[in-house]
Amino acid sequence: SSMGFSGDRAVYVPLPKAKQINSNANPSYTITVMVPNNDIMDNVIGESTALFRNIRKVKIGETNNFEITKSDAIAQTLFENLKFVAIGGVAIGIITLLGASIGLMNIMLVSVTERTREIGIRKAIGANPTVIRRQFLIEAVVICLMGGVLGIFLGMVLGNIISLAMGGAFIIPWLFIILGFILCVVVGIGSGYYPAKKASKLDPVEALRYE
Repeated sequence: SSMGFSGDRAVYVPLPKAKQINSNANPSYTITVMVPNNDIMDNVIGESTALFRNIRKVKIGETNNFEITKSDAIAQTLFENLKFVAIGGVAIGIITLLGASIGLMNIMLVSVTERTREIGIRKAIGANPTVIRRQFLIEAVVICLMGGVLGIFLGMVLGNIISLAMGGAFIIPWLFIILGFILCVVVGIGSGYYPAKKASKLDPVEALRYE
């Protein structure tokens, strides 16, 4: 079953019998033709058009009273519908990414709180705010990259399984992989900046007293 058509609901009968069963005096017919080679499709369409104009007695100068639909036109319609699916997927991805960013920020804030004494010790032995801030930013970016690598791997595996099942080739989307890594770095910096800034501003004496 696909594209609204189910083989379980199809009945094949001879054309004369179909005309007897059909109560419509002026029925519409769909004739499906497959060409052996895609290069001769235009020639076959031209031959079919001439044949049908003759059968349906369409005079010169009159428009066709029938329609010829190519398979690539159906594919084009499917691709246009897939654009809306892609837009929906991007919207869901943005919402999910926003939630993940907030979650990562909370994780980093908890990490700063739990490691307050560590931050105090590091500052006491000479670490300046820039070093502390860089440390927590790097940690946030690494966490994002770990999730990004896992997501890219699962996406490639699932996508190529579908592609191979449909008779396609193995695909490595390098552009989307690079964009994914860039996005992970941006999200990591954006989510980790506030916790890192908070950690860098801790007073070393107060941090050492923290239990």
